[in-house]
Amino acid sequence: MRIRPTTLRFPIALGCALTGALGLPALPAVPAAASASVSVPATAAKVKPPISVSSPVTDNPYGAKVTITVTLGPTFSDRRVSLYAAPAGEARRLVAAGDVNAEGKWYPTYTITRATTFTAVFAGDAHDDPDWASRTLTAYARVTDRVAGYYKTSQSGGGLVYYAFHGTDALALHSTVAPGKPGECLEPETQQYDPGAGWNADTRYGCDQLDGKSHDTAPFALSRAVGTRYRIRGDYVRGTDTANLSAPGAWLYFIVTR
Repeated sequence: MRIRPTTLRFPIALGCALTGALGLPALPAVPAAASASVSVPATAAKVKPPISVSSPVTDNPYGAKVTITVTLGPTFSDRRVSLYAAPAGEARRLVAAGDVNAEGKWYPTYTITRATTFTAVFAGDAHDDPDWASRTLTAYARVTDRVAGYYKTSQSGGGLVYYAFHGTDALALHSTVAPGKPGECLEPETQQYDPGAGWNADTRYGCDQLDGKSHDTAPFALSRAVGTRYRIRGDYVRGTDTANLSAPGAWLYFIVTR
């Protein structure tokens, strides 16, 4: 028997429930999201791998060969880093570039002569953002001393070289500071040897101004020093030029005879 549309008592929205009663196959429920097109997963956000730069020694002798440790955290693919150096008063320049090892370490070296800021740079790759880190290391100045006016040298039992002067001679201490420090302070210093107490009676003679070649000459009269052993050196005292730390020269030993 044919059912007339006017005999239906329920809204058409219930048709799915009626299909079973009418002997028609029921359709599976459709999730609400199924009506939208399938989207491609969004690209994962880039991460910034940790990087650091360090050195076991902060204050270094002039001309020391320092080892820098660059450490890079996990990355997707690229393991290459670069090291730049910016010495005080100079432009930044590339020192070297290389790959970190299996532990994420790289060990470039650098000869330091003044305060220098080191910057390690990771350039980034398809999944990692660039990153960088900096560290500043300092360096002492270098003072080179020599004496003039002596008439001979001798060597002590302990291996020290002594410069011998007459009391009528004049000793000249020549000091040169590197890197160049024109106008900065060079302070001559002497110590007298006491057989009972060792080296004592320290005397400093005030600051001499280094000349345009970063050199100083300090003269000493010796008439009152006869019969005694001394040692002498020049001390660089840092002033307005802060590229290097203050530093003494090496002791030079002398004896004054009649």
